[in-house]
Amino acid sequence: MRWNQSVHIKVTGQGPDLVMLHGWSMNSAVWHDMADALSHNYTLHLVDLPGHGQSHWQENALELDVLIDNLAKQLPETAYWLGWSLGGLISIAFAQRFPQRVNKLVLIAATPCFVRQDDWSDAMDVAIFKQFADSLNDNQAATLQRFLLLQARGSEHSRETLRQLGEQLAIENPPKAQALQAGLTLLIETDMRTQFSELDCPIKMILGDRDTLIPKDMLSAAKQLQAEVDISLLSGAGHAPFIAQAVECQTLIENFLNE
Repeated sequence: MRWNQSVHIKVTGQGPDLVMLHGWSMNSAVWHDMADALSHNYTLHLVDLPGHGQSHWQENALELDVLIDNLAKQLPETAYWLGWSLGGLISIAFAQRFPQRVNKLVLIAATPCFVRQDDWSDAMDVAIFKQFADSLNDNQAATLQRFLLLQARGSEHSRETLRQLGEQLAIENPPKAQALQAGLTLLIETDMRTQFSELDCPIKMILGDRDTLIPKDMLSAAKQLQAEVDISLLSGAGHAPFIAQAVECQTLIENFLNE
């Protein structure tokens, strides 16, 4: 087990390389149980995004081009990639910029465009993200707690999901306020639909049918952009299906990567 010093990357496990990117306001510890399971068959590269977990914050570090450049310097020349939520959006951007470096791409509760557009209805209203941005300035802890509730809501295992997300958020080591704002800016302003449609690598999308952030109909819209995308809708899961439906999620991931 070792750590990379710029963006904090924990490397653990054995087997083919698998990069894992967490979602907004979280850090790589959110993968705890999933990482334990996957590390038996894969060498995991567990990334803490800038200003999250054990990664330091520098201004502009979450601007997409800057972040992709920094990740490219620190991660394997070729690997499988797995991104959850915001991490999925970043993974799409990396795969588009460096197609030869991403063997396969797994997107968990992720979409190429999080904000509703005139021609993209299966997404969230931008006002919700802006409310989070405004409330961060007033009370960061309460805002993060509200986001945790939003992620767990709807899941058949919402209480357990909320407990695990809350533990891994590590309230005593919260993400930097500037990083949270920069992450919200990414979610609001980034539209990767064109880039997603141009990807050549095999893609797996996993979504919970009770996700309150991404409507399940997004999968059909994504398939119109990428006809070959392999999609799975997990019954009873919310925005963190790798927690709520851990065994099913792990099976889907490993079956896809091993095909």
